[in-house]
Amino acid sequence: MEQNKEEQSGQQFQRKTILIKKHLQYKYMTLIFLSVFIAFLIVGLDIMWTVSKFVGEHPMLQPLLDDVFSMAPLFMMKALMYLVIVIIVSAVISHRMAGPIFKFEKSAKIIASGDLTHRVWLRKGDQLVDLKNSFNTMVDSVHKSIKSDKTIIDGSRRELLEEASKTGDSLLKGKLEQIEGNLGKVFSSLKI
Repeated sequence: MEQNKEEQSGQQFQRKTILIKKHLQYKYMTLIFLSVFIAFLIVGLDIMWTVSKFVGEHPMLQPLLDDVFSMAPLFMMKALMYLVIVIIVSAVISHRMAGPIFKFEKSAKIIASGDLTHRVWLRKGDQLVDLKNSFNTMVDSVHKSIKSDKTIIDGSRRELLEEASKTGDSLLKGKLEQIEGNLGKVFSSLKI
């Protein structure tokens, strides 16, 4: 409840967990990692092929090729460091996407439970801001429509009670009170 008040007042909040939706984030991290890894392989193999072709045409550069191949372990270590950096960066990037998705799922459950006053709030820098705006506009529209319908129903209930109090027919009075009671149950499960 306290966090919800902070979000509604527009204050920034920080998520403590980087992996919020693990399955989704692992999927995107793997896609990013594989893309970069394949790019490393293609560029590395292309460089090796180009250098070996060039050295094949100029045999006196063979010592240079030997020196380049002797540094292969160092290049591999650097490539591994770069790939670790890619994993870290992809975790942060996926977090900026998964966090809002998590918030939408949580908000959808709250609204489905009947709380039409709830809105989605995202942090500055999160993705899916346009979706958040559309989602909140949709909930606002439904909320206003139901609130308007509830006003009409409440007015009809008052009129039924007035008519029930005016009638001398106890059967009709009981029926009107029953209808008024049933109308009172409409939207009773919603927080408007």
